[in-house]
Amino acid sequence: MKFNIKYPMLVEQAYNQLIAGGLKPRKDKLYKMLVDEGMIDELGHPTQAAIDSGLVENAGDNPIKQLKAENPYLASIPNQHFMVKDGLILMDCFAVKKAATIVLNDPTATPEQRDSAQHLLDQVNNLDHNEWH
Repeated sequence: MKFNIKYPMLVEQAYNQLIAGGLKPRKDKLYKMLVDEGMIDELGHPTQAAIDSGLVENAGDNPIKQLKAENPYLASIPNQHFMVKDGLILMDCFAVKKAATIVLNDPTATPEQRDSAQHLLDQVNNLDHNEWH
């Protein structure tokens, strides 16, 4: 039987950054390590030590930081690949490819997520790579 465990956002963000870096951690072990190291509490909230050390920051009114906080798989993509235009957040082709690749490499991604990521990757490969999407 496979359980669908919902991990705190900071665990998901850390997990996706490690996946993007080519590592394949187990979320349960990552959660335990973050708690044991004092970076998050048992509920997944950042500790004051994590905030003071700069490992966690508040997104505030920055729409790109908010997007990354809500979508952990985007956290490892540098901000230069995002743009806010007319209230919308746009991504360049690099960011779209990177996000799709992260999902495709995520062993916990559902078949639907993988299909969507592959479709997006196929579409972006046919676009002008100097445009924002």
